[in-house]
Amino acid sequence: MANRIVPKKENTDKGFHYTVSDEQIAQYAKWTLLEKLTWLEETAKFIYNVQTPEERERMKRVKHE
Repeated sequence: MANRIVPKKENTDKGFHYTVSDEQIAQYAKWTLLEKLTWLEETAKFIYNVQTPEERERMKRVKHE
């Protein structure tokens, strides 16, 4: 079985949030299109790899509603 990130039990049924600073936004704005697309692709792969098959199916249903 592949390594898998397991969420903390106390986070069950909770969403998440994060803060992006003005400096982080300014740095991102300097990225090339290729850098942005590469980051997006790597992020999508990461999310896919940490999702269970059930989570993937649920996200597919949400996107098509």
